[in-house]
Amino acid sequence: MLIYDDSFSAVMAASRQEATHLGADRYGSEHVLLGLLAAAGPLTEQVRRSAPELTAQAVRSAIERGADDAPHLQRLGIDADQVLATAGGEPSRPHPAPRNRHTPEWQGALGSASVKLNRLQKSGALPREGKVTSAVLWLAVLEPGTRAQRLLAAMDLDAERIRGTVLTALTGNGSVAPPWPQQARAGFLTRLAQRAFARANTAG
Repeated sequence: MLIYDDSFSAVMAASRQEATHLGADRYGSEHVLLGLLAAAGPLTEQVRRSAPELTAQAVRSAIERGADDAPHLQRLGIDADQVLATAGGEPSRPHPAPRNRHTPEWQGALGSASVKLNRLQKSGALPREGKVTSAVLWLAVLEPGTRAQRLLAAMDLDAERIRGTVLTALTGNGSVAPPWPQQARAGFLTRLAQRAFARANTAG
């Protein structure tokens, strides 16, 4: 059985609020990134010290203006600012809160990060933890291919550097951060844990 600590629960509750505010009916990596920044905590404070420009408001603004989509639109000859201005004229509608539904992108990133973190802990490169903490959420939003990672790139923030800050914090003694595994292959027990997480009401 997976046991979540208070930092994990606080981040997921904040992620739910952020997703609701942005009108999403499912959680994506971008909402969890906002949740991490909104919930704060010791690990997030270390990340913020290494990247002071990484704030909830900056990420929220990047999401609202589609900063990660702008380069693709420009290649198609479309003015992203003009599209945003046109869309801004539509009246806002109330949105129901997400009911613990994850996007496939986020579920895949969380599964990948969980496997990689577990591998580092098993090898002794990182200390084991008795509970699932917000650290795995940080590592998941930084996985390649997530919308959070693309938003960070659009904001000129280095996801690799931020991951290094997280891993250094996890060593517990200021040691050099271990390299982050490139591949993730989940074993049978890990897959069961991932399914349990997908069903768990982590927001509540």
